[in-house]
Amino acid sequence: MLSYLNGIPAIPRGRNRRVSSNEQPNWNDGNFDMTPLAPGQVLELPVLRGPGMITHIWMTSHAGGVNELNALSLRIYWDDRETPGVEVPLGEFFAVGQGKPAVVDSIPVQVSPTGSLTCYWRMPFAKSARIVVSNDNPSRTTGLYWQVDWVELDSLPPDTPYFYARYRQEYPATMGRDYLIADIEGRGFYVGTVMSITLAQDGWFGEGDDFFFIDGEEVPSLQGTGTEDYFNDAWGFRPRTSLWFGQPRWQGYRAGDSGVFYRWHLLDPVAFTRSLKVTIEHKGNRMNSEDGWYIERPDFINSVAFWYQLGEPKPFGELPPYPDRCVPWEQHHLVRAFTRAQMDGRGNLGIQTAGFFGGRPLVVWRASEPGSRLTFPFTVREEGRYALRLTAFGSETPAVFDILLDDERVCESADFRGEDEIDLLLGTHHLTAGEHTLGFRARVAEAVLQAEMLRLLNLPPEAIRTVKTHNEAHFIRLGIGRAVYAYRLAYDRLPESLEVLVQTGIMPARYLTDENGFPLVSRVEGDAFVVESTAPGGWKHRWFGLDARR
Repeated sequence: MLSYLNGIPAIPRGRNRRVSSNEQPNWNDGNFDMTPLAPGQVLELPVLRGPGMITHIWMTSHAGGVNELNALSLRIYWDDRETPGVEVPLGEFFAVGQGKPAVVDSIPVQVSPTGSLTCYWRMPFAKSARIVVSNDNPSRTTGLYWQVDWVELDSLPPDTPYFYARYRQEYPATMGRDYLIADIEGRGFYVGTVMSITLAQDGWFGEGDDFFFIDGEEVPSLQGTGTEDYFNDAWGFRPRTSLWFGQPRWQGYRAGDSGVFYRWHLLDPVAFTRSLKVTIEHKGNRMNSEDGWYIERPDFINSVAFWYQLGEPKPFGELPPYPDRCVPWEQHHLVRAFTRAQMDGRGNLGIQTAGFFGGRPLVVWRASEPGSRLTFPFTVREEGRYALRLTAFGSETPAVFDILLDDERVCESADFRGEDEIDLLLGTHHLTAGEHTLGFRARVAEAVLQAEMLRLLNLPPEAIRTVKTHNEAHFIRLGIGRAVYAYRLAYDRLPESLEVLVQTGIMPARYLTDENGFPLVSRVEGDAFVVESTAPGGWKHRWFGLDARR
């Protein structure tokens, strides 16, 4: 066993075995190595008879080509138990979350850009291992290719812990309590977390600290400093993947953007003898930190906890049906509105299929001249604040369009040329119940649009802090400090007042008042620039030295 997998059961000597979807009986002269799964169909892999240890699982599915890996659920039952030890959506188990498969290049889990799913978690069992994959999509058949490698053993070492993985979600996160990742009883060690997020409002979501409560303690022994810190990043997220941690997908900081993150505790497993509870705060900022910093946010969160333990764990978290475990985007396929589309100007409108094996119908519009316009109707069931995203495919020819919502431009000069699959955020909008329109206006001649669907996410009420605190005051002072620094670099002296900083254009007028709108007064005292809030009990701060940003 490689040293970096210490803490995971070592592989004893034994006979290698494999079960797979290899075509039978033409195992040496056939290539249809796929198991088709109709809606609701359940695949029971051949039962592995122990003692033994699973060493490698590989899968791929057409569901990945239509961004529906989580429509497949994976369950693994140890030693003829009725409760699965592993019960997860397939995409979340392999750390790619919802949406298009993303690259994962870690030690225990790898995913290719085309959706090849591989894991090397060691999974020992004494009597049997029963692996079950079900297609929970009520409307789409898929195919699954699969291989499971395992080692047949004479016996397992005494007190061999078993592998477990369980899923949870909160859509949206429950206000007033931390998000629960794991709630475990028994003896074992924790080895990993996968978390997916869809933002319910603009701004950075990840100021929440992680907490590990070991063996029933009331104050957690392990206390984090922020969500991105737990996943071994800093100052936000960006797409990346590495051996022990990463963010395979990160779209941005606007409502409707999403991301998925993993952290494997293979080098730092968290041991417990009686119990382990893992939680994380769902706290962050508004888009402008001065308007709300370190506030609880109602974002859409799901997670998978990975651990080893002796015996059978207590249940926590049940796998919801596929429609319920999807972040609740409404999908408006534009092909459904094809016969009701309105075209103004010269052009040609048709339907094509694209994507993996052509499994995704698209509306294709070839606009002959600039200014030509195409409009689709769609219906909103319930009034609310919605995030909107457009899914489309790129073109090899010029493809520049203005995008309009109810005749108002929401995206200027969107360029679809040269892209493969496009997932374009169209912003957050208040929509009334009833009929609306999505429009495209060509900006160049012979522009080609290949559009699949409009997606709408009904957002919960925004989290705000009406009366600002020291958290927001910090960012008021930060704004003033960086302006003082820039002014002193430019003029080699301190500014006479805050108003001077505004007049020179170095500082926005926002920083003439404190976090709650009370006027700020300023003065120069020797080599220091002093600012005071006029609020009752307001703060006072001194900037001194050349670099006064802090």
